[in-house]
Amino acid sequence: MGRAVPEIAAGTLLRLDAGDWSYGRDLTPGTAVAVTVVCVRDLPNRADEWVWVLGHRPECDYPHVDRHPPCMEVRVKVTALHDQRQAR
Repeated sequence: MGRAVPEIAAGTLLRLDAGDWSYGRDLTPGTAVAVTVVCVRDLPNRADEWVWVLGHRPECDYPHVDRHPPCMEVRVKVTALHDQRQAR
């Protein structure tokens, strides 16, 4: 199994470089993206270095409304999450 997934608190703003993520609906591959974290979803029996980050676009008007579903789901490298934590 890969590297442990770090704790990323809900509400954390992640700024991901183009190489930090591989897939996100309605996102342009090869660009930087920003996401305000709702949760990080690890996968059972994860065999690679990727997890799903669910969250909101920074410009979302409703990130704190309980019933508002996340605007984004982005497949992110675990190493990018570690890099974000170290940068704080």
